[in-house]
Amino acid sequence: MGSMAPCRIYRRQIGGWTMAKKNRRRKKREYKREVGTRLPGKTFLIVCEGTKTEPNYFRGFEVLSASVEIRGTGRNTLSLVHYAEKILAEREEEFDEVWLVFDKDSFSDMSFNNAVFFCEAHFDKGFRVAYSNEAFELWYLLHYEMITKPVSRFDYNAMLSKRMKKYYKKNAPNMYGKLLTRQPMAIENAKKLYEGRSNSPAKDNPSTTVFQLVEELNKHLRD
Repeated sequence: MGSMAPCRIYRRQIGGWTMAKKNRRRKKREYKREVGTRLPGKTFLIVCEGTKTEPNYFRGFEVLSASVEIRGTGRNTLSLVHYAEKILAEREEEFDEVWLVFDKDSFSDMSFNNAVFFCEAHFDKGFRVAYSNEAFELWYLLHYEMITKPVSRFDYNAMLSKRMKKYYKKNAPNMYGKLLTRQPMAIENAKKLYEGRSNSPAKDNPSTTVFQLVEELNKHLRD
């Protein structure tokens, strides 16, 4: 997927991945496949900032031809990066893609951007990022309409309640199913926002790359 290729220069060194680790990880995977070990088509680790909202949404995907592990951590930006690195240090051969899902919220521009840039700079190691500026609920709003003007995360609940014609309850477990028929519109709207991105994700309110993870999971859904 072309839009997911790494871009921009990572501004700050984080973590300790080495070329030796990368090569060892690749060799382990190739060896397993060569001897005929039965593996899923793809393996995902989705590490979320939130403990409920994002994990609940992604658990709604009925993935068949891939293995998906989802973790809600309560961590954010750079601390989420370090958490994911720690998992991979212990289980480096297990995942094809590691998705970090986090929001801009009120975190500093530097912290948010560095977390995004880390994932982009480590694309070849399997890191991916599904960020939202300002918050994950922007992805929900894009199911109903294109949002182009900056929106405070404190306004999302009221905006969603109005469009859903019922009270939006944060951390609801069934948002995936409720929004599924509108998902193509959300993907289209999110892509348009992404096309107009700047060199600073922290400045791009509204914006979200959640659509990239959604499109990847959609490739592995149960028919």
